[in-house]
Amino acid sequence: MKTIRKSGTALMALALALSLTMPPALAQNAAWDKVIADAKNEKELVLYTALVGDPTLKAIVQGFQSKYGITVNVLEGRGSDIRERARVEQGAGRFIADVTYTSEGQARLIAREDKSYVQHEAVPNITTLKPEFAKMTSDNLFAPSMTIPYGILINASMIKPEDEPKSWADLANPKWKGKILSDDVRAVGGGYLMFFAQLNAAGLGEKYHQELAKNEPSFTRDMREAGRRVARGEYPIYVPFILTDIANLKGLPVKPIIPAEGVPFVLYGNVLMRNAPHPNAARLYIDYGMSEEAQLLWAKTGMGVVRDGLADKIPPEVRPFANAKLLGTTDPDRQNEGIALAKKIYQ
Repeated sequence: MKTIRKSGTALMALALALSLTMPPALAQNAAWDKVIADAKNEKELVLYTALVGDPTLKAIVQGFQSKYGITVNVLEGRGSDIRERARVEQGAGRFIADVTYTSEGQARLIAREDKSYVQHEAVPNITTLKPEFAKMTSDNLFAPSMTIPYGILINASMIKPEDEPKSWADLANPKWKGKILSDDVRAVGGGYLMFFAQLNAAGLGEKYHQELAKNEPSFTRDMREAGRRVARGEYPIYVPFILTDIANLKGLPVKPIIPAEGVPFVLYGNVLMRNAPHPNAARLYIDYGMSEEAQLLWAKTGMGVVRDGLADKIPPEVRPFANAKLLGTTDPDRQNEGIALAKKIYQ
């Protein structure tokens, strides 16, 4: 049998010719297989996140490591500290982090102001997103991963079933005057998220908040303690309540309510760091965050999923939270405007 030897140039030309004649789907698969292979050769990546100690994020990291054999080195810290660390490192030309897990609002704000985050190349799982999230990925800056849904928490011993508020609009009823505990809507946080989402929602808006202000809600900035204050009977109602936190109040006389208009939410996901040292591993991890296995890990806790076609795979006990109708989220470009209005209404 005669052996034919080809030069390196000839082999490259042959490979190019084959890729040009290959069906698009096969070409895309081959290109992604190369990303995976190159990612495995990089062997590791560095992830920054402000979700300190979050067990689900840890499980997702472990799942990624097990599937691809790539070590993920995680640095946790307060959001402001993570941002400053990245800014200093980037400014000094010390490129350490590959990916940051953060909220969409923060991602776009930091990308604009600090230039720490950059666009990533397209990844396969982008095509699996629900339409409302797919439209957020057109610039390939932010890759959605999950939503944190907010609703209403009530003391079930203080409020009869027939009197329970079923909607945000119900809270403007004068019977709730002096009975609502609220995260402060006049400062960045869950309260302001609720305020802004309602401000831009049909049937609510500024007029709703003017009516709600007449009920003189009491403001707090301690969201962790607020649920227990309602459980103790200090107030019959708390807003906005992170619906998945109901697991921390098990056995107490409280009940979460998903308002008819929908839930304000924070959208979390992955962004690529500028000059990431492990670009292929970073790209692979960004894609994995939208995979079915990662999505179902978030869904088990009641967090909202961004991937389409998973509604029936979510555990029944948390399905209402994970599949809740979305009311809206914040816009960092309008934050100063929104807070100024909140301070005007709630003096």
